[in-house]
Amino acid sequence: MAATPNVIQFPEVARPDVTVVMVTYNRWDLTKEALRLLAESTEPIYEVVVVDNASTDGTSDELAKVRGARILRNPRNLGFGPATNQGAAVARGRHLALLNSDAWVRPGWLEPLIEVIDADTSVAAVAPKLLYPDGRLQEAGSILWRDARVRQYGDGDVPNRPDYNFRRTVDYASAACLLVRRSAFVEVGGFDPRFAPVYCEDVDLCLALAEGPGRVVYQPRSVVEHVRGASSSGGVHSARIERNRRLLRARWRAVLDRRPPESWRVEPSAIVGGRDAMACERILLLTGPRPDAAGTSEQRRLYALLEAAARRWPRARWTVASLDGDPVTRPDGLGDAGIEAVTAADPWEAWLAGRRYHYGIVAVADARWAGGELTSLVNATQPQAARIPVSDQADLGALAHTLGRPDPGIPAFVR
Repeated sequence: MAATPNVIQFPEVARPDVTVVMVTYNRWDLTKEALRLLAESTEPIYEVVVVDNASTDGTSDELAKVRGARILRNPRNLGFGPATNQGAAVARGRHLALLNSDAWVRPGWLEPLIEVIDADTSVAAVAPKLLYPDGRLQEAGSILWRDARVRQYGDGDVPNRPDYNFRRTVDYASAACLLVRRSAFVEVGGFDPRFAPVYCEDVDLCLALAEGPGRVVYQPRSVVEHVRGASSSGGVHSARIERNRRLLRARWRAVLDRRPPESWRVEPSAIVGGRDAMACERILLLTGPRPDAAGTSEQRRLYALLEAAARRWPRARWTVASLDGDPVTRPDGLGDAGIEAVTAADPWEAWLAGRRYHYGIVAVADARWAGGELTSLVNATQPQAARIPVSDQADLGALAHTLGRPDPGIPAFVR
């Protein structure tokens, strides 16, 4: 925590769990706030390494006044990736928290990220929910299209919608804030210097991690504000972005060819299709009362079935739509299990239209979904989906096998 209003003091930790690596280049006003909030909002289980890329606005002098951080100074601007690699090379933590100099953490931001990465050895990196300073959503993970373009999922939207409140594997997450297992970062060689000075290096890193050490996961319980673009100089350089996008496309052609093409229509069904493109199957469970571990016997039964199914088949996209219950506005037990939960959507017609032709399986657990107007809506928007009734004996994790589905390792859109 800060020792005085004018001094930023970081803790002295003998064996840090996490090394926060921050690259700076000018904009001390933003960097100071990022460092101040990091010190004030984070439990003392970390160390800080700051790499200054030859700032010219006095940032280097101001960093000399920061206590408890290790400061590395470059004689020239090496770019984001190479400078981050320098910081990672001197890290002592088990994990690296890559944090932009214009990213402002909130209290409790770090622990949910560590929880995910420590609980599952197949996870190599974890990303938080990123917000703009005005409270709008900036990114809930990102979508990667076939031509190597990316889309920040939820950009500009209300951040508490159900779409953004469940944990999931993502194609890519911004390195504005990204917790990476240090051994995984080393295994893939860190950021590829060919993308220097900036742009697309974090997409490349996420693809390299997914090909080798492990998945990249979005964790909505962690929230960080990001000014976006303010930590770089000279604004957005279209030519540089295009050059690095072509490099990314060339390097990852075999992977990207399995992604869907970007739709020229910005509509919900196209976006959610890109979000779930690599899911091995997409299952929609239609319920009455919302599944709840502390609810009625029926709610507990459905909750246990869903949680077990999601554990058995984590690469599927599980969505539960419930007629009864309060709207989902924050992560809960279902979200922690990787299950998207929508309750009392108003109107259901618009929600289902936004998922048109999306699901391969529709499982019905409440009679109200099996007749009348609701049935007509489901039939009109999901005519391609197999219908499965869910009873006490139903095992959601075995639905694909009972249907004679192909190898669940093959994404549905490729079949």
